[in-house]
Amino acid sequence: MTGSTLSRRSFIKQCVIGGVAVYSAPLLMNMNNAQAAAISPELLKQWKGNNKPNFRLDGIAKVTGEKIYGRDYRAIDIPDWPDAQTHAYVLRVNKADRVFTGIDLTWLPENMQPNNVITANMLAADSVELPAFYGDKMLLAEGDTPDYLGHPVALLLFDDFTSFKRAKVRLQFSEKAIKYGEIVPLTSLSKDPYSAWRIIRTEGEDGATGKDKYSTLQDGLFFANYDNHKPVWPTHPDETGDAGARGMFYAQQMSTLLDKQQEDKAWFMLDKTYQTQSVEPMMMEPECFNGWFDSTNNTLHVVITCQSPQDFYSQAGEMLAHSPLAGKIENLVVHSPFIGGGFGAKDHSVFPYYGLLAAMYSDKPVRLANDRFEQFQAGLKRHPFTMHNRLAIDKETLKFKAVVSDMTLDGGGRKNFTDSVTMVGASALQSIYYLPQNDITAVAYPSQTPDCGSMRGYGTLQSMAAMEMMVNESAELLDVDPFQLRLTNLMEPGYRNTQGAIPNGTARYREMLELAQQHDIWVNRVTNKAKFETDNPGRRYGVGYGIATKDYGNGAQAPSAYVSVANDGSIVVRVSSMEMGTGTQTAQGMLISRYLGNMADDVSLAEIQLWDAMQLKETDSPYLISQERQNAMAKDPRWTPVAGMASSASQSAYYQSHATENAARVIFEHGLWPAAVAIWKKHYFNGEYAVADFGDIGNARWVDGKLTASGYPPLPLEIVAKQAHMMGLVTGVMVHGFNRWAWTEAEFDVEGLRQKLAIDAMALQYGEGASLEKQALMAGDGFHLLDRVSVNYPLTSLNNAMVTYYAPCGTLAEIAIHEGSGEVEVLRTHTWLECGRVLVEKLVEGQIEGGLVMGLGHALHEYLPSDAEGAGNGTWNLNRYQVPLAKHVGVWNLTHTILPPLSDTDPSKGIAEVVMIPIVPALVEAIYQASGARFYHLPITAKEIKKALV
Repeated sequence: MTGSTLSRRSFIKQCVIGGVAVYSAPLLMNMNNAQAAAISPELLKQWKGNNKPNFRLDGIAKVTGEKIYGRDYRAIDIPDWPDAQTHAYVLRVNKADRVFTGIDLTWLPENMQPNNVITANMLAADSVELPAFYGDKMLLAEGDTPDYLGHPVALLLFDDFTSFKRAKVRLQFSEKAIKYGEIVPLTSLSKDPYSAWRIIRTEGEDGATGKDKYSTLQDGLFFANYDNHKPVWPTHPDETGDAGARGMFYAQQMSTLLDKQQEDKAWFMLDKTYQTQSVEPMMMEPECFNGWFDSTNNTLHVVITCQSPQDFYSQAGEMLAHSPLAGKIENLVVHSPFIGGGFGAKDHSVFPYYGLLAAMYSDKPVRLANDRFEQFQAGLKRHPFTMHNRLAIDKETLKFKAVVSDMTLDGGGRKNFTDSVTMVGASALQSIYYLPQNDITAVAYPSQTPDCGSMRGYGTLQSMAAMEMMVNESAELLDVDPFQLRLTNLMEPGYRNTQGAIPNGTARYREMLELAQQHDIWVNRVTNKAKFETDNPGRRYGVGYGIATKDYGNGAQAPSAYVSVANDGSIVVRVSSMEMGTGTQTAQGMLISRYLGNMADDVSLAEIQLWDAMQLKETDSPYLISQERQNAMAKDPRWTPVAGMASSASQSAYYQSHATENAARVIFEHGLWPAAVAIWKKHYFNGEYAVADFGDIGNARWVDGKLTASGYPPLPLEIVAKQAHMMGLVTGVMVHGFNRWAWTEAEFDVEGLRQKLAIDAMALQYGEGASLEKQALMAGDGFHLLDRVSVNYPLTSLNNAMVTYYAPCGTLAEIAIHEGSGEVEVLRTHTWLECGRVLVEKLVEGQIEGGLVMGLGHALHEYLPSDAEGAGNGTWNLNRYQVPLAKHVGVWNLTHTILPPLSDTDPSKGIAEVVMIPIVPALVEAIYQASGARFYHLPITAKEIKKALV
């Protein structure tokens, strides 16, 4: 293939790992086939409305099918790659209770034979291992028992697509290729839990807002030992002991109190067990990988479809350092294109490392691509939960007194983000409610099922849905209105959560509940039921409500952003976040208008190498680092707890926006504003006779793309930008921030002024008229890297808060049950969402609608067995896995209310996950109201409903 004429920034070295220089790069597209990948100038003008996008930045390419995703590529499509390519196939076991004794490919015809078969023996000989995050046994060795269904045993490489396709048809569902020995116990039975968490709190004398007697934040975390693969918690309760002994003392007190109150019948007690299922993410496109080792230039190029390219970026170098390419490969170039959906399932997936393995052993470009069967078998899943919950309520006051929960999770066969999902699920149980006492235990166990990871909801969907089911049932048994019970027990601002931490900001739960309580679906539910069932014989009517408040972020968020304004006023934005269909590109390109008066002309996502200009380095886990270590490292102006972040945890709207806006703000304050003042002073003020007074910078306003202040003539952005460049002022800013449930603050000297900003690293670019001295500061990579004068990182003990940022969402569901089939028909839904300052309303609406459908699927349709019949056996696809279709959703009656922000200073909250949660308990309750049957597991199938109606 001839070389591409597509201009691109030269690579900047990020790091050297094991002697391999690792680089990142935008995807090198074949422009003949991808003209729409970049938006045309004509469309760009139409996109930029009056500080409000008229459509998604990538909207035209999306709807015309011309948006290029990673899965769309073959070697022939990528400039400078050879046209011929190898195809890889992962051979996997479909039994986990047998000893693996080898593979047999002799029965394949000659024209279907692979040209290379990679096995565990080869990996051992070449010292190839997975990155530590994923554990061991990348390929199962002969004589070993699989860790899980779908455990890879070999990687087959085929010289051409024809032989690959013919062989795959024979291999995929065949029992002949893999040989098994004796039946043995599952490997998972001999392993310790992946994680065990215990969250205990007892409020103090001053109640919800005062010092706790005991809490996780105040007293610290403690952990279990393991005996016979079960957790053993501290066995000597002691009020004056260490964190574990004190925690167990208060847990024991709580248990004794609940037992006594239940015996005396002084408190109402609801004691139930809830179960949730394994769910397939079903993103638009299965995972894919392309790789090519250019032996001429000693460079390995890879194209990944991943939510967390920066993690692959660093871990791949470690893997390559012990491989057949060790000593041969000098450079690794990582291309990160658009990905066709994620939902967390492409965040830290192990899949790209099997692609990397294929590239190590191929002498041509190689492609590894899951079909939908393979994605079901090998892709990340949502963790199934079993929750035994006890809720205690004072019968007189209706106040919640305590909750005790024992959660167990199925973590799958290979550990992924199970540890943090377990913790987040446990900490989310309380939802919108205040609990004076809690003892929440959550333990995650290995199993034979596929890996479970950070799928949308991250454990909160499971635990908060159960809490809402408890509240709905308790209200009925106490004979009180469910809204009254909720309103009586709200987490008010300043109250402490189950970890003893105070949630950031205000919580508008009361406002949301009162709006729902007044809605037609709720107010008229009794009369509507009577009329509907009279008018529709054989159909039963029900209404249910659910509300949830979801954390966003992970306590170690580290966004980076770059913003620049050119001489002609055009704006460039570069961010670290990935586009997964949520509209990040559009939102980040729009929000800078707050400071720059116009929307961006060029927005690039998933940047990695660019941030090298800040020379950041990280050394320790941000969750495990001690305060002493953090204090010592913070003295180095290049150190940060985390250098980059994955596109997950609903992070872009809040965390990425924070970085992008800070970069734009610095340009405004140190570039555009002084440039405007210079123009006003020269042309519109008698400066030679008096001191100019243009008012405080806070008086500045952008109106229709023009800057004005204190009555001075409005100046178009292009005029102000030209002046800023001529004066050599700040016209480009790169920043990095770190958030551990609070933003890091640092002081910098910018243009002679000391300024405190909520970031921890910054680099500047100056205008074209900059002095020689300023130009020298930008020598090298084109940025003037500032040394922070001081920095204040959030204390490491804030990790014990677990979560403090929340976004609430509530949903009313009106349904009908068909008596003959048991099928649920969604008649109407209405959702209330509080998301702070809305960046792009249409994108938020899309999240509401898409999230509701996803939650509906979880509640009613989607199910994967947790035994040998589950997805890990390789036979699952959409022919037997039901995702919600238009007929299941009531698409024309999905309405919503987005609460307006309290002011224009409200932050934008991360809402991509919370919007799927409240529909689940709302549907469960609506089914009860229609059928008279309560269900404590998900999904609730039509067959089960029909049986309950009999």
